Amino acid sequence: MDFSNAKGRAKPLPTAKPLPTDASFKFTETQIAGIGHVNSFGLIYRDFMIHTQSTTKSLTTANGVFAIMLAIGGIILNIITKKLTLRQCGLIGSCIFSTGSFLTILISNTNHLPFTFGVLQGIGFGILVPVCYSTLNLLFTTKRTTVMSIIKSLQGIILMWYPQVIKQTLSVYGFRGTLLIIFGISLHTFPGMLLMKTENKDTGKRLRTAKNIEIETDKQIKLELLNNDEQKQQILSDNGTEYKTSKKNRCQYLYYQRKFMRITNLTFHFLEVLNLRCLKDPVYCNICVGQSFMNFSDLTFFILQPMLLFQYGYDKAQVATCITIGTGADVAGRLALAMISGATHINTRLLYYVATLLTLVVRLVLLQIHEFIWVAAITAVLGILRAWIHIASPLVISNHVTHEDFAGAYALFMLAAGVVNLTCSPFIGMIKDSYEDYVPAFYALSASCLPCLIMWPIELVSRRK
Repeated sequence: MDFSNAKGRAKPLPTAKPLPTDASFKFTETQIAGIGHVNSFGLIYRDFMIHTQSTTKSLTTANGVFAIMLAIGGIILNIITKKLTLRQCGLIGSCIFSTGSFLTILISNTNHLPFTFGVLQGIGFGILVPVCYSTLNLLFTTKRTTVMSIIKSLQGIILMWYPQVIKQTLSVYGFRGTLLIIFGISLHTFPGMLLMKTENKDTGKRLRTAKNIEIETDKQIKLELLNNDEQKQQILSDNGTEYKTSKKNRCQYLYYQRKFMRITNLTFHFLEVLNLRCLKDPVYCNICVGQSFMNFSDLTFFILQPMLLFQYGYDKAQVATCITIGTGADVAGRLALAMISGATHINTRLLYYVATLLTLVVRLVLLQIHEFIWVAAITAVLGILRAWIHIASPLVISNHVTHEDFAGAYALFMLAAGVVNLTCSPFIGMIKDSYEDYVPAFYALSASCLPCLIMWPIELVSRRK
């Protein structure tokens, strides 16, 4: 199965001086300080949910809101980068994210999470992520799969110990103390953004700006008025009637033309920000749909997995161990992919598809077993597959669109993923609350892999005809 698309592949950029150590460290620092604790949500909030009698729906809703705000953060970044540098935009994202992390300490039940975690941390992290990806996309024009694998491996090595640290901090400092420590970690996004190396590209070849359009439209209006007046005078003079243009009518005409022009400019600006012209590409749309549902399934699955393990009767130590094993396998998968991609070319879209297919099969196996040793082994396999999916996801998009369109295309994908998360996440919580069992909810999450598995082969067949 070959998903390659040479037509849409990004063109090589002029050689830039890569700074792999610097870029890798700052990218890793930002990602860990951002949402490194998400996989431990079950450990952090389980006792708090029981104490406050909160429902699972509020937790999944917070996850859905986070996803849509992640996309909105990317759109905001696309707007403010016209006035500010990437570094300045990243600092704004750090401020918003840290504010949300601090307010999470003050929550009285999980119903507040959709705002503190979903809205504030979602927008903040939505600004931070494209800054990191855009920087890497600029620095590395080749071997992006290898670079991304190495960076994600560094990130995973540190995140591997997160569940164990969370377990210890909960036992020593309690729930609020743990959230305070997480807030302190989130402050590391500031040095991550301050030291991020960016490059301002020449924007001389950009599309026309709204201001330029306004000037051009104004000229066209005046020209149309002149032509209309000349035509009217010619017609009336032929009939022997003297014609004089009414100043009042001309002003009214100009007023309505300017009003229409402003609406047109706003529409053009909106389309430019979202890069909606990508939606004309059916292949890109298919990529977005498949990855959006898989993104929702993956994120919600690993957030709720600790809850499933608690339902199996595991204690906190066993749950933390399973999460650690999964994260360790994630690191191993990233390192393995880095070595493989360094030796041979990898079709990232085919990699994403195969990893998604295997993920569906392995998840179904996980729901049939309860023994700790087997659950730990299956979790390790899921960790490896998750690593491949996470690395391939942005690369599938960057390999299909040009470098100039990547930021807008990725923001549009994040928006699509956010809509899917916001729409589907509450239903997962409702399924669990209705059956009072996590297993049906996990079957629903596994079914979310199907859009990618079904629609991508259909696209391949239709393209070959």
